[in-house]
Amino acid sequence: MGVAIESLRTQWRTQAHLGTHERMAISQLRVHGPMPMSELAARISLSRAAVTSLIDRLEQDDWVKREPDDHDRRRTVLSLLPKATTAFDSVSEDYSAHLATLAGDLSDDEWRTVATFVGGITELSQRHADRLRATAVERSLT
Repeated sequence: MGVAIESLRTQWRTQAHLGTHERMAISQLRVHGPMPMSELAARISLSRAAVTSLIDRLEQDDWVKREPDDHDRRRTVLSLLPKATTAFDSVSEDYSAHLATLAGDLSDDEWRTVATFVGGITELSQRHADRLRATAVERSLT
């Protein structure tokens, strides 16, 4: 399943004319909402300098915008522009429709089982990603 999903992500990225890191940045902002550049750098395992260059490109192409943080003038907060939502919705529309059909074929009990399992995988994956990210930050400080 993981290889099939990664292949799908690659095709979406290709259709949107984005590189891997650009797609990862947009995906993080779609899922987690606006965030400081330092948080995005940690989430996609890039240096701050690399994220600055990445955001320069995304901003130039109207995918994201930078705004000063309301609480800390030294920080910049990133958020998606409508182009990002529109582009990703258009490439995922057919897939989403098929998922809805597949889900509609499940009984309530089957749906609860699937939702519990997928939710568990999502939570486990996020915990492991957070742990690995924290370990990487600790290694960079030593």
